[in-house]
Amino acid sequence: MTRQAEVRDAGRADPRRGNAPAGHVLIGAGGPQAALRRDGERLDHLFEELCDRLRATGEHARTAVDAAEVTLTYDELDARANRLARHLLKQGAQPGERIALVFDRAVCSYVGMLAALKINAAYVPLDAGFPADRLAYIARDAGVRTVLSLSHLRDRLEHLDAAVLCLDEVEPLIEAEDGRRLTGEERGEPAGELCYIVYTSGTTGRPKGVAVEHASICNFVRVAVDAYGLAPGDRVYQGMTIAFDFSVEEIWVPLLSGATLVPRPPGATLLGRDLSGFLRDRKVTALCCVPTLLATLDEDLPGLRFLLVSGEACPADLVRRWHRPGRRFLNVYGPTEATVTATWAELDPARPVTLGVPLPTYAVAILDPAGPRALPPGELGEIGIAGVGLARGYVNRDDLTERAFIPDFLGIPGNPSGRIYRTGDLGRINDDGEIEYHGRIDTQVQINGYRVELSEIESVLLQVPGVAQAVVDTFEPEPGVVELVAYYSARDDGPGVDAERIYRELRGRLPGYMIPAYLEPLPGIPMLLSTKADRKNLPPPSGPRGLSTARPYVAPSTAAESTLADVLADVAGVEQVSVDSHFFDELGANSLLMTRFCARVRERADLPPVSIKDVYLHPTVRDLARVLTAGAAAASGHATEAPPATAPVRASTAGYLLCGLLQALLFLGYSFLGALLLARCYRWVSGATGTAEIYARSAAAGAAFFVTLCAVPIAAKWTLVGRWKPGAVRVWSLAYLRFWTVKTLVRTSPLAMFAGSPLYVLYLRALGARIGPGTLILSRNVPVCTDLLTIGGGTVIRKDSFFTCYRARAGVIETGPVTIGEDAFVGERTVIDIGASIGDRAQLGHSSSLQSAQAVPDGERWHGSPAQPAATDYLALERARCGRWRTTRFGAMQLLTILGVYLPLGIGGLHWLGTRFPVLAELADTTRPRDLTAWPAYRDAVAASLVVYFGGLAAGFAFLATVPRLLRRALREGRDYPLYGFHYWAHRAVARVTNTQVFTHLFGDSSWIVHYLRCLGYDLSKVEQTGSNFGLQHKHESPHLATVGSGTMVSDGLSIVNADFSAGAFRLSRATIGAHTFVGNDIAYPAQSRTGDNCLLATKVMLPIDGPLRQDVGLLGSPCFEIPRSVQRDTRFDHLKTGEELRRRLAAKTRHNTVTIALYLVSRWLHVLGLILLAMAAARLYGAVGAPAIAAGIAGAVVFTLAYFVLAERLATGFRALAPRFCSIYQPYYWWHERMWKLTNPLYLDMLNGTPYKNLAWRLAGVRIGRRVFDDGCYIPERTLVTVGDDCTLAQKSLIQAHSLEDGTFKSDHIAIGAGCSLGTNALVHYGVRMGDGAVLDADSFLMKGEEVAPRAHWRGNPAVHLASAAPPAGPSGGADRGEIALARE
Repeated sequence: MTRQAEVRDAGRADPRRGNAPAGHVLIGAGGPQAALRRDGERLDHLFEELCDRLRATGEHARTAVDAAEVTLTYDELDARANRLARHLLKQGAQPGERIALVFDRAVCSYVGMLAALKINAAYVPLDAGFPADRLAYIARDAGVRTVLSLSHLRDRLEHLDAAVLCLDEVEPLIEAEDGRRLTGEERGEPAGELCYIVYTSGTTGRPKGVAVEHASICNFVRVAVDAYGLAPGDRVYQGMTIAFDFSVEEIWVPLLSGATLVPRPPGATLLGRDLSGFLRDRKVTALCCVPTLLATLDEDLPGLRFLLVSGEACPADLVRRWHRPGRRFLNVYGPTEATVTATWAELDPARPVTLGVPLPTYAVAILDPAGPRALPPGELGEIGIAGVGLARGYVNRDDLTERAFIPDFLGIPGNPSGRIYRTGDLGRINDDGEIEYHGRIDTQVQINGYRVELSEIESVLLQVPGVAQAVVDTFEPEPGVVELVAYYSARDDGPGVDAERIYRELRGRLPGYMIPAYLEPLPGIPMLLSTKADRKNLPPPSGPRGLSTARPYVAPSTAAESTLADVLADVAGVEQVSVDSHFFDELGANSLLMTRFCARVRERADLPPVSIKDVYLHPTVRDLARVLTAGAAAASGHATEAPPATAPVRASTAGYLLCGLLQALLFLGYSFLGALLLARCYRWVSGATGTAEIYARSAAAGAAFFVTLCAVPIAAKWTLVGRWKPGAVRVWSLAYLRFWTVKTLVRTSPLAMFAGSPLYVLYLRALGARIGPGTLILSRNVPVCTDLLTIGGGTVIRKDSFFTCYRARAGVIETGPVTIGEDAFVGERTVIDIGASIGDRAQLGHSSSLQSAQAVPDGERWHGSPAQPAATDYLALERARCGRWRTTRFGAMQLLTILGVYLPLGIGGLHWLGTRFPVLAELADTTRPRDLTAWPAYRDAVAASLVVYFGGLAAGFAFLATVPRLLRRALREGRDYPLYGFHYWAHRAVARVTNTQVFTHLFGDSSWIVHYLRCLGYDLSKVEQTGSNFGLQHKHESPHLATVGSGTMVSDGLSIVNADFSAGAFRLSRATIGAHTFVGNDIAYPAQSRTGDNCLLATKVMLPIDGPLRQDVGLLGSPCFEIPRSVQRDTRFDHLKTGEELRRRLAAKTRHNTVTIALYLVSRWLHVLGLILLAMAAARLYGAVGAPAIAAGIAGAVVFTLAYFVLAERLATGFRALAPRFCSIYQPYYWWHERMWKLTNPLYLDMLNGTPYKNLAWRLAGVRIGRRVFDDGCYIPERTLVTVGDDCTLAQKSLIQAHSLEDGTFKSDHIAIGAGCSLGTNALVHYGVRMGDGAVLDADSFLMKGEEVAPRAHWRGNPAVHLASAAPPAGPSGGADRGEIALARE
């Protein structure tokens, strides 16, 4: 009697559908039926027919294979196979020939299989890692005449008695072949029905080959395609070696479903977090694997819609972990002899795990081991399989074939071979009509998904001289981990048995997964009365776990080696590990053990994380330790030795306070002079009558004010300093006061806003800089010690670069030269330290730094931090001729526009508004002082502030949304325009206007930012809303040529570099950030960037602009190197990123962020209101005291702004200190943290740089900051998480960032900066860092999370590493000998 499970929906069949069986034989759904295969059909025909169908429906470009190194459509895969087939025919290949495949590149395997089949040959898949003896035996046994492989594997194949054809060596010949389909004449007549031969473990010590015919495999593939439900849009992971028959299911079923194969990368098998990251990054939707592999994945993969397990028993716990609504989860079963799979079951946590029911065209019976009969349901017996899918039998082993494939004594319908295959597995049919698995009858076991015949290992053991008895069994050192144990006894009359000799014999004849983890010598093997080994009484292993080796023990020689060896020994349960022993070949480790080893290493704070890939690539403790330490050393470039160390100079508290007092007096004095000029100008303009007179007076007043503000810094520099010379000055000294005064005036000059203009170059020349003709300087970081600056003609310096000719370190301002040659190039976000130089025609790339004394020779290209030689060409444009007249005309037009348009309109406009709006007129009328104790004054102030703030915002937004779009019509992508013409002005105007940070700060860190950026002109593809797609600060050259892919998140500090400049021309180019990419802080993103989709761009990374396209990887450092795309820890919150949970939380986040935006607007409006009230108070006093009232108003505005924003920040945090956090962006804490960021104002702190008042502001804001700290422009986002010790030196644009945000996961921790530490220009300190007293972090360095910096240590680089140096004096120095700055009035 039979059970029939009807399958009505072939696209998504249900293996459980149907009635319970009434008899002893289970027949696949649909009952007895003919094979799903036409006569004469072959496997390659199925593939070709699919290609033809796709071509006919216009889907010929559908992707068949998406590997890291290559992507092939179905047409391209077919064409490659056709070319190789023709080449094989020319090499003499014949129909019926058996061609071995030995590759470590998946694409080559697929092409090789198809090519062999297309010429009516059979393929024999082998693993490149098989021992030489096994490879030779299989090739000989299968009758292989040709082996297809690659040249780097040739040395493993030279011993074979077959021709080895390395495809990479004959690639030009293959490519020259015709890629069209082979004709019938070319194919030749089939010489048989054999499709492939796959070898499995045998009982004689030798593997046995299972011959599978086209009828069987074509039938199976058709059945599986119909039943499994794989769809054309699926991306299917292919991770098994082709030597394992499970790979047939991995490869052919997806291909003939029209899906895309995603093979694992060459090298080590992916496990655990490495596999999880790969599947997620490559967007895999379907996974076929053994349960052991699935068990290594700790976190769910929401994108996985199809999951199939096979090869060994599936634990119920695994079903509970991986079952999800909407995910098809199948458990399939079948030996190689039944063509991969014979039964299937859809797994459900509510049901027991079974083998399910037969696939269509298959049948199963439970056989009585004692005789030819089928057992009734409920009785335990041997599982027998029948149907079209049975293999031909074993190659050259008719005896084994006869024993395993018995005649069909049951007369099972639809069984054309008339045979039943005895699997050797115990099972029974349960009450639900499904097959239960109860283990092996014989000694076959499953190890890591591989079927292992224990008797094969025993046979090899018995051939070792001196071994009398041998038994191999399994052992579970911990639940779920199965390992092999080899028990043996020695011959009494034979030579002594050497354990290493045993291992050597085993490794020479068996693959790695068959090597026992333990060797256990016994006096004798326990026996049963039947003379069989008594396996139940074998003792557990007592010796070491497979760590026997012939090498003498080599002790660790470094701290890293010692730590790694200790961790490995602990994981392996042994006393010690030799640092030069191979993990796998000599120590007998397996992948699961090494996965646990990697996890243990990641727990150590004193070692970088280790992945399973690291272990496979560097499989000894010594190699692994070396690569870990060398990776950090390499990051430091050429700078491996620190400059001479000096103790931090400690200023006296009295000097510190005196300097602050004098700085305040200077500010008040300058404010008074400015107020006096402003008041007289305004009074003069107010006396005008008529439009023409108002304009004339406004233009004259504006010109006087502009010229004064431009001339004062130049005069102050030459009066107070004269010429800058190399030297040093203590901070807070009187000499420092002169330095600060000049620096402040120079950087607040109106001409400092003219970066990119010839006027800017003239300004620097007036300050003493030596700058050649045709130089373009786009950086607004104004050099201070200009006499020490030399720039040759025709040089280009990109924006956000630092070449200030001074640095702050260890309590001292050091001045020194910076020299840049002719026709040189300095990239964006670079730092050139004092004493560094760049030669003629030399280049320094983006996101790079030249440390003190580094020099780029003439004509060379360098990049990195610190810089090192490179081949990359950063100058995308050749220098174009730009005449002096053009340059002069542009500068003159800018001056005329400022003096004749902007200033008159601004000054005259204020006068006009005062005459048209009574409220404003009354506020500005100093002859009618307002009573500030009465409500009308406040009413008018509120009205004025609403008009000024919200009216200004509305007008500004309208301007942003219209004018740049009009100007962009004059600019074309990819076209070269000369500098200093209309197009250059239009581009600079668009860049300046659209980079206004007011609206970016307003809408950033919310769902509204994407709408604002689209309004600017960004192409954001199909937005996958996260609520934090962009941060609060980012900029571009052109918003209309910026493309950001779907699902990408951008942190603060992104600069899209989509314009290229030479000394005479510029060009706009589109910059594209790939989809599903995370962009970290402070990144310059060039249009030429070689990064694609799904990248993790770490903080301060230097992006590559040449070489291969990087995708599905992480990039870190300058120059960059690859890191894993994500880490397991960061997937903890993935359940919040999909489905209804995401929609609910995103809506809540949007509501919270919208309230935050409203609070931001209110807080900024209140600030404007406060400033207007202060202006009213100054106006009231002006009539009595004159200009001092305005000066007092200016000073009061500064004090009010400081107090106001400190209070706003503390209110935003509820006056509570922050605590370390690890959370998702979809959790309320993060929303609260975003509110704190938005309500803070980093700009108000900049006016306090270099003064003691900056420390006061930090202290009020919550930073635990020490005494006499010198802050030249540092920023600290998380105030209360940071501690800064006494006498620290924090250079300009340094950043102490106590948080990280990656792919929607937020982390924060404390940062401790010890006393006397120094942070260089543009240096970044990440969360969890502790710097010891007196430590130095050089310019543009990145001190990564969790680093522990020793006292007085010197670190440099991105990422930063420790530099060896002589120890400085133990304590701070008074620094009397360094107290005078080298200044001269000449």
